[in-house]
Amino acid sequence: MKKLLVVSLTLLSFLFVNAEELTLDKVKEVASKATSELNSKLKKELKKAKKADKTKGMTSFCIDESPKIIDEIDKKYGSKVSIKRVSLNNRSEKSKVLKDEINILKAFDLIQKSDAYQPKQIIQIVDENTYKVYSPVEMKSRDCKKCHGLEKKVDKDSKKRFSDVYKNDNGYGHKSGEIRGAVVITISK
Repeated sequence: MKKLLVVSLTLLSFLFVNAEELTLDKVKEVASKATSELNSKLKKELKKAKKADKTKGMTSFCIDESPKIIDEIDKKYGSKVSIKRVSLNNRSEKSKVLKDEINILKAFDLIQKSDAYQPKQIIQIVDENTYKVYSPVEMKSRDCKKCHGLEKKVDKDSKKRFSDVYKNDNGYGHKSGEIRGAVVITISK
């Protein structure tokens, strides 16, 4: 079943990127599938890391393994689809927002602070051949707060490890329910 799903997604990706017309419905569909696959895989592997070595395992997973998973899924979708995670409070340079992404991330924050309905996606039309689909990443679990929560409450060993690995260690200060970034799927013809 798992192999069938992988083959189906790969086939869907191939059919999509080779289609002549790039419609909003196709963009939404591919972005939803890619985001869901990424989030599911990251969550599953993070649980394994926690079970193996608690907070230390989760910290190591986020530093060492999560970028590999993002790259793996990114490659799977082909050259016309790009997948990344971004944050205004990034640690890794790979998570740094581009100039055209800043306002969308700020919009997620503003929507949340307004107690308005948070959309699952925001689609940005970059040009006639390129779309960016943003899906918010929310602080949902206590586990996330151990590394991304209020700086004074973050696990001390994790904080040291992040500081050792990332020169730009700004990944703190998030409370439960807050948006801490987004998955960005760029799709082009």
